[in-house]
Amino acid sequence: MPHAADLPTRYDQRSRLGQRALAVLLSIAFVALMAAILVTLTRKAFNGNPTATVTGFSVVSDREVAVRFAVRKKAGDRVFCIVRARGRDGSEVGRDVAEVDPVGGRARDVRSEFQLATTGRAVTGEVQGCSSRPISKSVDPNHH
Repeated sequence: MPHAADLPTRYDQRSRLGQRALAVLLSIAFVALMAAILVTLTRKAFNGNPTATVTGFSVVSDREVAVRFAVRKKAGDRVFCIVRARGRDGSEVGRDVAEVDPVGGRARDVRSEFQLATTGRAVTGEVQGCSSRPISKSVDPNHH
């Protein structure tokens, strides 16, 4: 025969109910926290700045490289990108600002080709970053 201490009581049922309610509340709070973190990180990562992808480049001569790239932007935004060229040793041999969409067209995807003057023979062309505001060619557009 079971002892009285081994039999469930109404207090045990309340205790289990309280534990379950606490577990559900903590789970909801955890999911809400993760959602808030995800939204914050997404906004930071996609802060509205245009993004560029180099689609190709051609070394035209010892003093010029053509850089082809695609830019993703908000419709209506103006776009300015820093285009760079590097020499065989990795040093920068050219840098300028390309005005990809200076009037802020409605297109979200814009393709561009920029002829970049260089101080030496380039072996690569790249886009350092883009901004929806006019930028100086000496500034990194990704760090405002």
